[in-house]
Amino acid sequence: MLTATYVLLTLSIEQKKERHFISRLLQYVQSIARRPQEIDPVFIESQLKQLASFAETRHQRKVEACLMPAVRAAEPSCVPLMNDMESLSQRGRAMLNAVYRCLRRAMRRSASHGKFLCKTVDLYCQNLLKRLDKEEQELLPLAQKVISSEEWFEIGTKFLAQDDDDAASRPELRPRQGRMDKGVAPA
Repeated sequence: MLTATYVLLTLSIEQKKERHFISRLLQYVQSIARRPQEIDPVFIESQLKQLASFAETRHQRKVEACLMPAVRAAEPSCVPLMNDMESLSQRGRAMLNAVYRCLRRAMRRSASHGKFLCKTVDLYCQNLLKRLDKEEQELLPLAQKVISSEEWFEIGTKFLAQDDDDAASRPELRPRQGRMDKGVAPA
């Protein structure tokens, strides 16, 4: 059961981070929506990239690829919940594409495009929040009930492997290449 605790704690921590990203972006978008001429599309783009990278990658790699298949295999009656989760994910990806289209238009500094961008970002964030709520209130409690210890261990192993891959892909955590690789001592 320790592995189940690790998986659930990992998801909980990541959900809190995601909610923080969402909150920060929503706060900016909602405050600036009344002054569309002051919208900074570059700032929105950078915040959106961080959020989308974290939210979509985490969800796809951990929830959709690891947790949902285990729940689906353990509980055949969960089809409606899985369909809802998949629908929210698909809707979110479609909304994210729409947000990026709006962002390109807003780069031209049109006030009407800026307002539409704010509304589209808001809708995307609300969809993410709805998906998080469904995970927290329905998927995770169901997973706790139906997944066996062996399956939790398998899921935990996948999570650890993904976390290792994520850490290795971050530039600041990779060993420096260069002089040491060629046998030359550092200066």
